[in-house]
Amino acid sequence: MIYKVLKKQNNSSMCFVCGMDNDASLRTKYYELEGQQILGLFQGGDVHQSYPKRMHGGIITALLDETIGRAIQIDHPDIFGVTVELTVRYLKPVPLDETLYCVGKITDMRKVLFYGEGYLSTTQGEILATCHAKYMKQDVNKIVEGTHFIKEQWIYVADDHQPEFFELPQ
Repeated sequence: MIYKVLKKQNNSSMCFVCGMDNDASLRTKYYELEGQQILGLFQGGDVHQSYPKRMHGGIITALLDETIGRAIQIDHPDIFGVTVELTVRYLKPVPLDETLYCVGKITDMRKVLFYGEGYLSTTQGEILATCHAKYMKQDVNKIVEGTHFIKEQWIYVADDHQPEFFELPQ
């Protein structure tokens, strides 16, 4: 199915998944899509491998965790998801040096918690891993204590050619 891009989300300076100044980061770009979904676009490299030419399972988990947790920001930009529980299912080896998609969405919203699900796929739609997760809602200012992080490290990074649409598995 084809989804329209509504907005590009910010990147962090030092985050392992989306950080722009972290040498080990995947530098994932996040896009809010119609249908209350979030898409992370990334490509792993040799530094992210376990077995040769395969992404490490912990990094796969980090990607799914970050992506699903960011879904709260679609409607609540000042709230971060603090991970409570993750269940990851690894379906196929995740290749390195290939553009991949990580997709997440919220499935249930409570007063203090939210639940979500997501998957990691190739750009051709092959599902490589899935995840179900639970998060606690946390105001960003309580996590980072002040505005230093927001002003200096939570940054919008423009794309040279921001896509208008993405085709995702159904």
